[in-house]
Amino acid sequence: MRRFRSAAAGAAGLVLFGLCPAAPALADDDDGGSVLDSVPTLSELKAGRDALAERGFRFSGFYFSDMRAVARGGISRGGAYMGLASLSLDVDAEKTLGIEGGSLHVNALQIHGRDLAERRVGNILAGNDIGAMPTTRLFELYYEQRFDDRLAVRVGQLAADEVFLKSGYAELFIGATFGWAASPSENLPQEGPAYPLAALGAQATFEATDDLTVRAAIYNGAAAPLDAEEPEEANRRGSNFRLKDPPLVIAEGEYRYGGGEEGLSGAVKLGGYLHFGDFARLRDGEDAERTRDRNFNVYAVWDQQVFRPEGEDDEAGFGVFARVILGPSDRNAVSAYVDGGVVVRGMVPSRPADVFGVAVAYADFSPALAHADRAANVEAGVRGPVRDFEMTFEANYRAEIVPGLTVQPTAQYVVHPGGSVAHPKGDGRRRIPDALVFGLTTIARF
Repeated sequence: MRRFRSAAAGAAGLVLFGLCPAAPALADDDDGGSVLDSVPTLSELKAGRDALAERGFRFSGFYFSDMRAVARGGISRGGAYMGLASLSLDVDAEKTLGIEGGSLHVNALQIHGRDLAERRVGNILAGNDIGAMPTTRLFELYYEQRFDDRLAVRVGQLAADEVFLKSGYAELFIGATFGWAASPSENLPQEGPAYPLAALGAQATFEATDDLTVRAAIYNGAAAPLDAEEPEEANRRGSNFRLKDPPLVIAEGEYRYGGGEEGLSGAVKLGGYLHFGDFARLRDGEDAERTRDRNFNVYAVWDQQVFRPEGEDDEAGFGVFARVILGPSDRNAVSAYVDGGVVVRGMVPSRPADVFGVAVAYADFSPALAHADRAANVEAGVRGPVRDFEMTFEANYRAEIVPGLTVQPTAQYVVHPGGSVAHPKGDGRRRIPDALVFGLTTIARF
């Protein structure tokens, strides 16, 4: 079961607080600064990077280090470490080939360590943004062409979680679900085109006005063979480049308002996605032979700044966010999903870049799964748990050591891990207990 959800959504926290359209989180390192600019001993590397950028070759990257431990509850107590190294290259096609408005983007990942969620917590709202199978893989590879500063088109291997369903404020949080949320992660084949498995496709972004943006994309509906038991293993290097599976279509519109002299800033997004494959009839169990044709979810995202100190820039102050995702319960394991939170930045004069936040996420499992669980319990002759919901709470503080280097302690509390599933080490009669998890994340951007 893959985790991360918006590869660096909480991971890099690279678009940390602004309400402007977020750049791809795995590719962007400008908003958080770079240690090459902050540490004098790295000046030669900075000079080399800047010289290549002048010639049209821009390198960037980050290292995400995460230590996490279950203090109480879950499957078992104990800790785990995961790390993610990301390296990106953006080639300016105008400087290198004379193609105005064109660029090539390549991003590779090196993933190592062990995921805490599956081994010790058992939750779907995973607490670690980068949980995945250890490997070195290609992530995104695409060509982008911009037209008249209004329209941009990308073609290649793309990740939907880098563009869609994003909240600017939710970028702070380490929990995977605050990026690519539990609904697409649990409802789409292979968790959709998202970290660490991007898929071939095409995407268009149209800036209709200064305040209104429309995005749409079509992807191959799977990044690995649909019958693969372990999709990450089946596409271990990220180079399958599949084009024969039922497609996935996603679209959203974003309206931005306020900010600057106009007052408190905000943004609203409305969107949805449609997969053209076949989906199990959940009332008969998740491995049912009877299927439903196609699957869809609709969603809304809201970011709102509620307070900004006088004389401070747009990013300082208090902000709130909320997201809602809904889908038909006969084919979606998570038929309703809600998350939201509060984020505070720049309220300590001596620490203007530090950010604090609290958030909650709630995933409601389909009643059809509860029916299937009851039937399975009767067949097994046990009074086992029945899936209902999972909820997670997160509080964290992101402290900037120097521009480009942050440390982020996190506390999470998970209610009903897995939605009230049986403990894997039990007799099938008791569910996994609620879990308390602590973590420490360090992010270095280059």
